[in-house]
Amino acid sequence: MEHKNLLRMAVESRKKHLIRCLMTLEENENNEQHLNSLTLSELEEEWKRYQGRDEPGIG
Repeated sequence: MEHKNLLRMAVESRKKHLIRCLMTLEENENNEQHLNSLTLSELEEEWKRYQGRDEPGIG
């Protein structure tokens, strides 16, 4: 049981971190409720999409 708790805590911590990072972006300023509804995988994809915009030759 305790392992599930640790995993849940790790997932929630990572989600909060990604939401904070995404909230700093101008385009996501008013989207906190939407970001909170996303899964960890969806938040990771959003973050990867944002990071990909800054790489040369992409887009």
